[in-house]
Amino acid sequence: MNVLGLGGSNHDFSSCIVKDGKVIWMVEDERITRKKHGIGLGIELAKGLSWKSCLDIANMCLEDIDLVVANDILNKALYHRIGKDVLLINHHLAHAASSYYPSEFENSAILVVDSVGSKDFVDGVYKYESVSFFYGDNKKIELLDKQYGKNIEGTDNIENSLGVLYSIITLVIGFKEHEEGKTMGLAPYGTDRYYEKVKNHFRHVGNGKIEMTEEDISKLLSYKNFIDSIQDEDEKFKVKADFAWAVQKILEDTIVYFGEHLLKLTGASNLCIAGGVGLNSVANYKIYKTGIFKNIFVQPATGDNGTSIGSALYGYYNK
Repeated sequence: MNVLGLGGSNHDFSSCIVKDGKVIWMVEDERITRKKHGIGLGIELAKGLSWKSCLDIANMCLEDIDLVVANDILNKALYHRIGKDVLLINHHLAHAASSYYPSEFENSAILVVDSVGSKDFVDGVYKYESVSFFYGDNKKIELLDKQYGKNIEGTDNIENSLGVLYSIITLVIGFKEHEEGKTMGLAPYGTDRYYEKVKNHFRHVGNGKIEMTEEDISKLLSYKNFIDSIQDEDEKFKVKADFAWAVQKILEDTIVYFGEHLLKLTGASNLCIAGGVGLNSVANYKIYKTGIFKNIFVQPATGDNGTSIGSALYGYYNK
């Protein structure tokens, strides 16, 4: 059976070919177009460069593909000309599958943490997933719990999202979109000077849930004006590093908090991590050092790019 998986959201587009359960080839559109994260591809995305590359490498044509699977927040331009029906699956499910199936664990807790995922109708309004807790067993994946947040009108931000918190501080201290890795790198140069200030706007409320309201987000964004107003460059660097230290500490502690909740839900000795926050290797090491899980697997393409792998493998094992 040949499955074509398509991945990404509004960035980090990719394609993957799975043949009889084995990943044959996966490539990101950025590697072909040379546009980092696939930002600004526009109509060029509709050319299907990554999935055509996968077919070429696998020596296949579209007629050889039995199933096409994508996550449900993927920009439709990637597949609207593909000429085949496309099965859409939940974004966090694609992330979960991208880590669980390659892990070779028979059973495992699965933690998915990113900024914004799929949209669901919850409590009478539309909200977006930010954290999902899954359990994988015998090649089946079960959703156990999920955190949602309301969209802040006119922005890409949602409430109750660890990934959004980290992205906001990344922008506040002067880095660009998708440069969260620089914040992680800057954090060791900082101190705890602004830890309590940032932590006041992001709360653990029990049972693996977090709280960050629209008011919290507004206040966090306002810190950019404070940082930009500092004239002394040495002091400005120290303040930026201190904010990076604060958000990194919060992220590390929250990943452990999520892991402890997932352990209560599953009792599993294995953990798979996926989602964009899974790219924070320092936090991954933090949860490893706690020893609450015996084995941990982080799929290397754990961001939205890896959802093509997850989509293809989910299609193979479930459809």
